[in-house]
Amino acid sequence: AASGRINVSAARSSPPGITPPSGFGSRMAVMRFARLYLTLILTSGEVCAQDTLANWFPVHVGDRWTYEYTTRDEHGEGREHLEIHTWKTEETIVGSWVVPEGTLVARQVRVIEGSPRGRVDPNPAYLIRGDCLYAEYGETGWDPQTHQLTADFRKALDVGYVSPDFCFPLAVRKKWGAPHGLPDWGVTRPEEAKDWEVAGVKARDPSAPGGQKTFHVTSISGYPGAGITVDIWFTRSVGVIREEAIHHGTIGEERFRLLRFEPAAQR
Repeated sequence: AASGRINVSAARSSPPGITPPSGFGSRMAVMRFARLYLTLILTSGEVCAQDTLANWFPVHVGDRWTYEYTTRDEHGEGREHLEIHTWKTEETIVGSWVVPEGTLVARQVRVIEGSPRGRVDPNPAYLIRGDCLYAEYGETGWDPQTHQLTADFRKALDVGYVSPDFCFPLAVRKKWGAPHGLPDWGVTRPEEAKDWEVAGVKARDPSAPGGQKTFHVTSISGYPGAGITVDIWFTRSVGVIREEAIHHGTIGEERFRLLRFEPAAQR
């Protein structure tokens, strides 16, 4: 029996005088709905990942961090001949651009005091990819003029040679890293690959702004090199508050700590 409903899709899709095949309009409607549903799923997934990261790491234009760095190196000449450098930087987010691989977040870094050990990159960038952030150890290669990733960095991402610095949300024993290879000396790994683990959580850390909770992230691969450990302390909605990269043979150390975080004014 006829339902009395008009198949609007069939009526709109058929030229005058041509009767569409049975069920044609319904199939077209289902296909359109399926495409719309898939688009919504993919979009919501990207939005959720971006929201997750934004809830953990500040990425607003105008967010600013002030850090103090200290390095100690003996260059094989013994402890009596240590070369020590201290300096301070001001690091500010200045823009962001959507790229096929994710979202590029540009920073401006200024040395405001002291003498760095080497050249300080004035225009580094973060790459947001899903719920992961590529930063210092992810070594995001990009062109500040075109706002695009370099070909070498894109290739490293595609092959799985490069590891994110953080994958959110952070939780004790969570691990992440480059898909290519394992944190095992028996596996050949490219130089830029590394893996990380959340080693612990401190409920109230006096070194964090407001004594907030910190997450201790440590490297678990051989990337830093034989005898080198890298430890990072991270506070939600602030970022990295402290980091230590230490060589436990010949002295070679780099430490930095957060002096001040100034979030951007909300518009």
